[in-house]
Amino acid sequence: MSSRTSSPPLSPSSPSSIYSDEEKITRTMGDVIKDYDTEELIEYLDRQNLKLKDHHYAILRKQEITGLSFLELTKEDFINFGFKGGPAIILAKFVENLNETRLRSFSSYKTVEELKEVFRKYKVNGNNITNIKQFNPIFEKIDDYDEALKQCVAEITLRIAQIKSMIDANEATRCTFIESILHASIAIARRDTNKEIDIEYQLEISGEEATGRVDYAISGMEDLLCITEGKPRNIKIGYLQNIKQLESSFHENKKRTADQAFNNNGYDFLYGIVSTGADWHFIMIASDGLYCTSKTDYQIDLSKNVLKEGQESLRDSIKQIIGIIVGLLKDRIMACDEPESKKRRVHEKIRK
Repeated sequence: MSSRTSSPPLSPSSPSSIYSDEEKITRTMGDVIKDYDTEELIEYLDRQNLKLKDHHYAILRKQEITGLSFLELTKEDFINFGFKGGPAIILAKFVENLNETRLRSFSSYKTVEELKEVFRKYKVNGNNITNIKQFNPIFEKIDDYDEALKQCVAEITLRIAQIKSMIDANEATRCTFIESILHASIAIARRDTNKEIDIEYQLEISGEEATGRVDYAISGMEDLLCITEGKPRNIKIGYLQNIKQLESSFHENKKRTADQAFNNNGYDFLYGIVSTGADWHFIMIASDGLYCTSKTDYQIDLSKNVLKEGQESLRDSIKQIIGIIVGLLKDRIMACDEPESKKRRVHEKIRK
């Protein structure tokens, strides 16, 4: 139903060096719905407040109208199918707009007002990320001598020693640290679950509101498990963009919109990570709400001072972050498809 294509990055360690999404987005809403079958199309139209009735949808079913054929219909076509003049005009205009309206890029979401709008959507009281309901991420215990952990610590130690300063480090520099953490976490999660878990750079994801490339997408058994956004600073905007990415990822996983996933007939959840390399925030978007860890500090000291303190301090902070990510990945990939089971997994982690 929606597009999921992977483009090779300019450099695996600098996902943000790809061109700006805002300059290149050409996908329209028509591009998204062209792969809808008849029922998916009807469900989409029903959410658009077009004042259509059951007998209108019955006509679409009788004519076996899919998303692709719907985009070619004119007012005359609708009338010939049995629509009255009023609905035919509305639908013809709607089709025209679908083919002309471009989706927004994830990177275009960058204002505090847009963040407040997202908060209102998820019934978050207040205007700060600390007002989002909190959850306790599952922590997976990692052995100090785990080979993936040891390699990660070695990579980060080497990079800290070679970088002049992290104070003004750009996003590409910070992403090198994020990648070391993600790769070690995936290696451990793959080993522990014996499941195929992969990471993709600059994966293109399209939903019914936004589209674009995400910095890192972690998937397992073809389902997206976690979307990671790297930011040099402004964590709030990182939250905003990551939430929009997660909403679109629901479309990828279930061939349905987030609104469809967020109802009594189904239940699902997905994890997001926003990180500066040093600071790590975890987000959980579920069918019945939005949750995060904004009130808990999860940090890795990436200053040269940590090298003077010995490797143990750095190892422990890295191990904590890896333990959380491994826990999240294992939790999501092992989740049963049964909605009530997924719901229980989510509610067990929500802080009261």
